[in-house]
Amino acid sequence: MTEPRPLPITTPLKSGLAGFVSGFTALLVGLRLVVPGGGLFRYAIAPILVSGVVLAGVAIGVFFGVTYWLVESFEQGWLGWLGGVLAFLLTLVISYFLFVPVMTLFAPLFIDPICEQVHIRYTGRELIGERSAQAFMRRQLFAIGQSLKWTAVVLLVQLPLMIASLLTVVVTFVAIPVSAVIQGVDLMDYPLALRDYTASKKLGWAKRHFWPASGMGTAASLLMLVPGLNLFVVPAGAAAATLLMLASDSDEPA
Repeated sequence: MTEPRPLPITTPLKSGLAGFVSGFTALLVGLRLVVPGGGLFRYAIAPILVSGVVLAGVAIGVFFGVTYWLVESFEQGWLGWLGGVLAFLLTLVISYFLFVPVMTLFAPLFIDPICEQVHIRYTGRELIGERSAQAFMRRQLFAIGQSLKWTAVVLLVQLPLMIASLLTVVVTFVAIPVSAVIQGVDLMDYPLALRDYTASKKLGWAKRHFWPASGMGTAASLLMLVPGLNLFVVPAGAAAATLLMLASDSDEPA
């Protein structure tokens, strides 16, 4: 049994501003754990590279598909050139929003070990330990479902809000908190799923600890805006979510 380290965030989790700060702090701690020198970088680099390769293939396909459609529509001249520029910008936007859903596909292979290592570091105990092939397949199917759900949320909620926020400042003030809540709840899925929480139990956890989850989601949303560091959002978020789960254990119902 490993000697546990002190939990680096407030426990038990609080509500209101104090809880929000705990969630925000948890994401920063998670980021420090998964960047080079933090001890978990070797677990974080694999999903980043694999997701990057997959997403690059998707982006290239989207780029050539949209370019062909736009250029063919506008034929030649400056309109065709403008179509190529629009295709490039559209590809960047799609890649930005689909990075997290694509990475979620690889959660059983790469993200779950991060949750496991954080759990061991701060409790001295394993979270899941060895899994059978059947348990791994169930987890993979769940990850596919999560990826599809996150993609749907991106396309139906986050992307339209982002476009609308470019047109009016009012929508921006709506888009930011909505994105933060979505990010926080989705990131909590990683460790809670390893404890076999059902959808209703996860929803109950999110209601009881709304402010910490929102704080973590806000930090993750801001991190997505920083080139380079945005690649670490999911690994850092998984580590942060595990910290929040551990901090909430003392006041969770039996």
